[in-house]
Formats: sequence, structure tokens, C-alpha cells
Amino acid sequence: MNKKPYHPIRALRGILGETQGDFAATIGISKDAVASWETGRNPVSASMARRIALVTGVDERALMNHELPLLTMNPNPQRQPFTKEQYQKHRKLFWGLTAEESVKRQLRPCVDTLELLFTAAAKYGQGAENTRLPGVIGSFIHWCQQTRKDFELGDGIDAQLEQRKGPLELTHSFGQWRQMAKEQPHTARLFNFKDDPKRGDQEMLTLSMESVPLWNPGYGMRGPKQ
Repeated sequence: MNKKPYHPIRALRGILGETQGDFAATIGISKDAVASWETGRNPVSASMARRIALVTGVDERALMNHELPLLTMNPNPQRQPFTKEQYQKHRKLFWGLTAEESVKRQLRPCVDTLELLFTAAAKYGQGAENTRLPGVIGSFIHWCQQTRKDFELGDGIDAQLEQRKGPLELTHSFGQWRQMAKEQPHTARLFNFKDDPKRGDQEMLTLSMESVPLWNPGYGMRGPKQ
């Protein structure tokens, strides 16, 4: 049997003990893209090599130059051969041992970056009427949508939104509720509106329903009481 030619991505997967599918999910690309790298159909781009380096701790240069050995990305005190132990050390030092720790460690710098971008786009354009902020936010929304798709985060996001559910209250007159029952019967049913003929149109009624925020980047996604 012919031995497959060396490829740094295949070697890296072997160290991590991941299938092509596992590795693809980790870095947010398709399994076919990983296969295309390993067969030599497509090269690993510089931006993708950088992403893999941040995730794993491997030196990104070795992912694009097949003549270089797989070493750690951290040169201090010196780069070492990349191993599973080095990968675990990288995750502990840079990302944290738990999901909560990882989020806490990375969230503040990312929020700070967004604040700088948005402020620069709003304040330093060519006049207020030519602000770049709407375009920047549009780019950010597109990135959110693409990231959700690339990393298959839909189920995880939906689970978090479910945890943000809460009571949504509406106060209308009976006349308004009756009008809603005719024009928006589904909404009236959600609030469990039941007409009472004894109540006049001007009498007020407050009803509530359990509301779950929808995935909508660029807009609020907190529950009604949050």
C-alpha cells in the first residue's frame, strides 16, 4: 500500500487525535475543505493558518511550508515540537479550562475592539451624513450570521436564547384586544385572550406570555425582563 505523502494538516490532526470532521468543526470549515488541503488540491491560506494556530497553538508557518516541522507558536523561551501536551497547555494558558472561563477571558477584549471600531466609524468619517457606522454594523451582522453557519452554532445559540425567556406583558383596552383577536388571532391566542362580553371596550386588561428572544444580530436579544 502506498503511504500518503506528508501534509502538516494531516500530521496535526494525528497529534490532536481528531477526524477530518472533528477538525473541520473546530476551525469552522467544511470537511471537504480539510480533505482538499490534505490531498494537495488547495493550499492552506495565511488567514486560515493563523486561525488554526490560535486554536491549537501550532506555529502557523509550518502549515503552509511542508518543509518545516510542526512546532509550538510561542517562541518564549523557544519553540518546541508540537505535541498533544503542548496543545493542552496552549488551551489552558490562552483559552481556559472551562467554557465559562474561556468566555470571560475573551469577551472583554472583543467588546473593547467593537467599541473602537464603532466609535471610529461613527466619529471619523467624512461628515456626519457620511458616517461609516451603518456599513460597519452591516459587516458585523454578516460576520455573525456567517460564523453561526460556519461553526454550526445554531443549536447552542438557541439553547442560550431559551434560557433568556421571560414574561412579556401587554396592556390594552378590551376594545384593542378584541380588534387584535380579529386581525391577529395568533397573537391573541399566545396571550390567552378570552373575551368577556360584560367588559366595555374602554376597560383595560393586562395579559402576559412566555417570550423567547429570537436570533437577530445587531438588535437586542435579551428577555423582556433582562
